[in-house]
Amino acid sequence: MIITKLMGGLGNQMFQFAVAKALASKHGVEAKVDLSFLQKDTGGVYTQRAFELSCFTKEIKTATQEDLAGYTKRAQGGLPFTLQSVLPFFFKGVYAKENGNRFQRQILKLPKEAYLDGFWQSELYFKDQEKTIREYFTFSDAIRNTHKEMADQMRSKLSVSLHVRRGDYVSNALANKFHGLCSPNYYQNAVKHLMALGNIEVYIFSDDLDWCMQHSKFEVPMHYVNTNDAYADMYLMSQCKHHVIANSSFSWWGAWLNADPEKVVIAPKIWFNDPSIDTSDVIPTTWQKM
Repeated sequence: MIITKLMGGLGNQMFQFAVAKALASKHGVEAKVDLSFLQKDTGGVYTQRAFELSCFTKEIKTATQEDLAGYTKRAQGGLPFTLQSVLPFFFKGVYAKENGNRFQRQILKLPKEAYLDGFWQSELYFKDQEKTIREYFTFSDAIRNTHKEMADQMRSKLSVSLHVRRGDYVSNALANKFHGLCSPNYYQNAVKHLMALGNIEVYIFSDDLDWCMQHSKFEVPMHYVNTNDAYADMYLMSQCKHHVIANSSFSWWGAWLNADPEKVVIAPKIWFNDPSIDTSDVIPTTWQKM
């Protein structure tokens, strides 16, 4: 069994489950999620989150206390998982904690009993299981049926999803310092670049549409998407032909879920404010940084 610790919102949880499911599929075992971190009181230090993966058609199972037994102490001990791997007879399974933001190839070699603790923000962890991951991340019939008309409209045009992430990136001082915000110039340049594709229409998604209406003006038809539902927003993003994403795992997945090999995805060069954080594996090589 592969267990993954869930942290953050929908986009982060999708990364965390994707690496676990890819590894579990390789071994032919179950993938489960540990919800204990989501259930902790944040004390206002970071944004409180809940389990977000129920928006998809396939059931995602939760790890029991029995499943987690043996991993809890090692979560605090910091024993390198490479050492655990060479001494498997001492452990029920390997506890693997992420080290930095670069892709860690050794994760793909973990045994069939493992616990994953990290964000794992790279498709390199699950690229070879892409078909399986896409099947798991198929939105529910309720979401697809409710927004069928708009999705059909997006598919019929040269549509571009444009995501402006604000929310806690603005309101939470720590989040603002760590993540930062994409500038209006970034979005202007991205749209100008995509105008070379033809008569594009831009569909704007944001947790602050009022701000976007004041600060996001483009020389192409614009549509402000207001579903009041984060799940629906991501689904509709994925139905657009091309994408301009924010420094956000949410819009990263909105773009990735579009399976069209001809799509153009523009992503910000700066993913985190701290330049010492190496994020070179976050953006797929076929996407464009700007």
